[in-house]
Amino acid sequence: MAQLIDITRVVVGPEYFTATVYIANDAPLMTIDDLEGTTRVYNLLPNIIDHACAGDEGSTFKDCMGNTELAHLLEHVTVELLARTNLTDEIIAGRTWREVAYDRTYSIQLPCIDDVLVAAAISSAIWIMTWAFTDGMGAVPDVDATVAGLVGLVNGL
Repeated sequence: MAQLIDITRVVVGPEYFTATVYIANDAPLMTIDDLEGTTRVYNLLPNIIDHACAGDEGSTFKDCMGNTELAHLLEHVTVELLARTNLTDEIIAGRTWREVAYDRTYSIQLPCIDDVLVAAAISSAIWIMTWAFTDGMGAVPDVDATVAGLVGLVNGL
């Protein structure tokens, strides 16, 4: 698998950053289809299970993490990275939906707290998920270093 998730379109507005993503043909669409990859994500970002989540079963992401779309997991990985930057006081929450006109395509909407920050965070989240869902090959992502890099990027602008 060359790339797990491709960003095919980005719309940056005054309130929201919306990325349309395509899940590779040879990738699982649901977390239940690769629970080892899902567990790798959890082991890197254990706080992800405490995220509020209104889209699936229950009230937290823990209630659906084991059986949700990879794109939905990508949303929460991105939200976790954004929250760890401490660059905003607002609670960060996203929304994911399937693009019915296109196979394996989803849109992820996040608050546009800073377009550069959100773009870099979703890119970093894709990198983490690609590692997790390709048998954890290569170096384990350093989440703290990734977050520090996101902060440095924004502070350097």
